[in-house]
Amino acid sequence: MSVERENFKSIRTSLTAKQPYAGVPSMDYDEAKQEKPWQRAIDVLAKKGTHLYEPVKSVPSPYILLLLGFYLLLGYCAQLAEDAMPAVIRDKDIAVNNTNTFSEESARRYLNIILGDQPRVAGTKYHLEKAQDLKKLLDDVASKASLPVRTDWQFVSGDFWIQFKIPYANVYQNLSNIAAVLEGDSGFNPDGSTRESLLVNCHYDSVPYAIGASDNGIFCAAMVEVLVRLSRRKKKFKHNIVFLFNGAEENPLQGSHGFISHPWFKGVTNVINLDSAGMNGKAQVFQATDPRMLNAYGHTNRPAGQSVGQFLFSAGVIPSDTDFRIWRDFGNVQGLDIAFVKWGHVYHTRNDRTEHVKPGVVQCAGDMLLELIIRLSDDDAYKQMKPPSSAVYFDYMNVILVTYSDNAAYVVDTLVCLFAALSILYYVWLVGFRTSTIQELLWALGGRILCTACGLLAVALCTALMVATTTQMRYLSRPWITVAVYWIPYVISATAAAHLFDSWRTEKTGLNRSIRASQASTATRVLMLGALAALLGTPDSAAVRYLLTVPLLFSTGASFVLLTLLRYFRLSGWQHLLMEVSLSTPALLFVFPLALRLSALLVPIMGRLPNGQPDYVIAAASCSLCILTAVCVSGVELLFSRRRLWYVAGAMSAVCVVIMILPFSPYEENGVAVQRHTWFHSEIVSYDRNGSVTERTSGVLVTKWDTHNVRSAQEALRNSGLNERDLKADCERHPFCDLPLYRPRSGEYLKDSLFLFMEPPRKFDHSLRVTSRTCVGDVCKMQFIMTGPPHNTLTIVPYPNVTLNGWSFSSPLKHSSFHSNRPVYLVTHSTATFSPSFEPLVFSLTFVVPRDLQSQPFVRMSHDAHKLQEPEGFTPAFERLMESVPQYFNIAPSVCFKSNYEF
Repeated sequence: MSVERENFKSIRTSLTAKQPYAGVPSMDYDEAKQEKPWQRAIDVLAKKGTHLYEPVKSVPSPYILLLLGFYLLLGYCAQLAEDAMPAVIRDKDIAVNNTNTFSEESARRYLNIILGDQPRVAGTKYHLEKAQDLKKLLDDVASKASLPVRTDWQFVSGDFWIQFKIPYANVYQNLSNIAAVLEGDSGFNPDGSTRESLLVNCHYDSVPYAIGASDNGIFCAAMVEVLVRLSRRKKKFKHNIVFLFNGAEENPLQGSHGFISHPWFKGVTNVINLDSAGMNGKAQVFQATDPRMLNAYGHTNRPAGQSVGQFLFSAGVIPSDTDFRIWRDFGNVQGLDIAFVKWGHVYHTRNDRTEHVKPGVVQCAGDMLLELIIRLSDDDAYKQMKPPSSAVYFDYMNVILVTYSDNAAYVVDTLVCLFAALSILYYVWLVGFRTSTIQELLWALGGRILCTACGLLAVALCTALMVATTTQMRYLSRPWITVAVYWIPYVISATAAAHLFDSWRTEKTGLNRSIRASQASTATRVLMLGALAALLGTPDSAAVRYLLTVPLLFSTGASFVLLTLLRYFRLSGWQHLLMEVSLSTPALLFVFPLALRLSALLVPIMGRLPNGQPDYVIAAASCSLCILTAVCVSGVELLFSRRRLWYVAGAMSAVCVVIMILPFSPYEENGVAVQRHTWFHSEIVSYDRNGSVTERTSGVLVTKWDTHNVRSAQEALRNSGLNERDLKADCERHPFCDLPLYRPRSGEYLKDSLFLFMEPPRKFDHSLRVTSRTCVGDVCKMQFIMTGPPHNTLTIVPYPNVTLNGWSFSSPLKHSSFHSNRPVYLVTHSTATFSPSFEPLVFSLTFVVPRDLQSQPFVRMSHDAHKLQEPEGFTPAFERLMESVPQYFNIAPSVCFKSNYEF
């Protein structure tokens, strides 16, 4: 026995002599030790095998292409799962007495009725015609219903302050809302108002020159089909269900605000808001203020939602809004905001048409909506309104929706941190509790940081090169190139840096590949643990912390399994690689769908983001997702041989470089990726206090929509013979450059727009005049009357030493911006239901004016009168101008008269 022991010691000495790193595992042997069975069991569990000293043969480097191909295939499979839709159910497949099955076939019939063949811009004649058709449709449903169904056409006027980036007072007159109530056991009050009710909301209006199949026809059609099915039930629900088809969401958000004053809103305790920022795919929850409803939604088929979307929305990354803001901020009603987000290229464009809606999309949305409404309407928990409450939520492969409160998130994230810390200790124990172990782990930590830095640097250099030599936003028409020009360069650079660093440290430690790969993975968990711990101390970060928590949880669990296998079994390089791939797959199936959704959301947004460098934004987002993905597979690259690795990396780099320099166009002549344009055929007239014209200009304003559209318009119209106006002086002298202003949020980009001199548009009636003016002391009150088309904007700028201290609108008096240190007040106005003659807007303003200034003008006011969706009002010259541009231009043209007054 003593001879065997000496031989073992000699083997151990020879092995460790080649390894200056002192932290290798050991297996001690004590022949004199007499152990009981339970002690031997503990020894077995605590034993570390000598096979950990032995070299591990590497996997040939060309096979790294096979691994990359597997990950790409996994991402493709995740995409297929994301886009998988249920089979379309036809009417004949549903039994007569079946009230719980949704039919896409029926919903598409309702969709055609709701949409018609023209845009439904609030205030236009066609909008009124489709409102009539919708009311008739709901009345027909009510007449055939088994349960009581009431319908109503609301006409309402009002105003409210809307807190956008440039806030303003939003005034509406004669607004249309179509509503239906499926009466439940809660019923109605004697005054006709509702008791406990669930509100389900869509909007049937559209933006100019867009049919609006997805925004928001699909959900409106789904609501009609759900109402039809539920109205055939024999038993009432516990609560009323209010189906609101609001007629002025695009104005924006006026229809929902108007409905708050309706008697049927009184009993609303929760809301399901339905909207769209894209088309196709699964509708997703992206805002939630009632965790109870999240739990109910999680039990529907194919739940989809990520609370990081809510964070991006609240941070202003997504340049749009929904009626959910009104229900939450003005109605004090909580609930869910659900929308389509994929195919954002079609949002508010001519391509938002029914022929682009894929089969099964309406079925999927309808199945979800029907099941969710049934669950909520028969639950006593929703009798009482709840204060708003945020929550963390995310789905896993559309199979399960995980949701928990912010307080629970703190506990969950802390436990995951402790779990990760335990895995780090397990690694240190396995290698050996020695100073050298900690030192090498710290070196590995630095190596991981170096790899990340090299990946980021490579992507930054590639992006700078592409911005300088190619056209930005080429991914709009080909989203797949983001993988080739951002993801792959990051992977190549980070992998190369990892192998160079590993080569240097191997010379000093002599550790085998398996230990080095596990060491790199452990170092990554240390970094993730630190980042998550830092976020735990950051307020309001719960909605995004799970992006670190979930991958860290998966990778920590995988590390325990892998380290244990390495401890008891001698794994070859191939075996270790296969285990790494198998154990990382569950984490990647969380990260890849997340990456696909965020990319599908962010890439089209670049086509409607006027500021910044879009390629750098997408590069930063791609790198963030790459880093998140690397957490799941960190260290696996070290299992490959360095021999010929540089040939593999060089070949991959060459392919990426070729794709980087290919002259792809961001837009498609006949595809869905179009270039957005808003053109205003305008006349701008300034008057003095006596009503005499002091300045008159006419032309076409091309507003800035993305990084290319103004330059594209300049190139396309270069031979038009029209001269360009220099806007610099006007932008310095006047708010919003004295240009037509339709939406205040576009005001900050008017300085970068294009104005071409041209003959004036066809005239239409519009005016702003003072009907009375009285001054008492320093206080002067003026009464105004404004006439014009359905859409108008007022800009109010008091002169120096004059203060606007009151107006007749119910909105709080606040300024919207400043110009030359003077406050600028904005009021948008719409008459949201067509009539042969539009009722004028009467309002008053109250100023504090020193007496010595009261004989002079003391306020400058601009009236921008807009005619939208009226092509018959275009002049032949304007029509020829629009016909001369490339087909990929998506132009929303309008006519505007801007009148500047001194009062």
